[in-house]
Amino acid sequence: MPAAAVPFTLPEGAPLLKVSDAVVSKVSGMLAEEGDPNLKLRIFVTGGGCSGFQYGFAYDEETKADDTTIEAGTLKVVVDNSSLQYMLGAEIDYEESLEGSRFVIRNPNAASTCGCGSSFSV
Repeated sequence: MPAAAVPFTLPEGAPLLKVSDAVVSKVSGMLAEEGDPNLKLRIFVTGGGCSGFQYGFAYDEETKADDTTIEAGTLKVVVDNSSLQYMLGAEIDYEESLEGSRFVIRNPNAASTCGCGSSFSV
């Protein structure tokens, strides 16, 4: 009989999400181009993708009642609590390479991920 999956728990004092300096730099520059100082980066999880769940990114002016706000340098990142449960302890990074540029999420809650890294299962 397979062992039951053990839910990920954060070590005492660990951040809810880690946002890299590369994300702060890239997104802060993109938000500055928008000219709206109230914009924040929203990260969310939805059903779909080839592994069951997929990550999404959007700009948002609103902070809703069930949102958690993470401040990383000058950047404010908002995540709704439903999504946060699947991303707790994840590291959000931004990479540029010869293949292109993309956001990368290293998620300790993901049991598996797809080849492109944009969807996962728990």
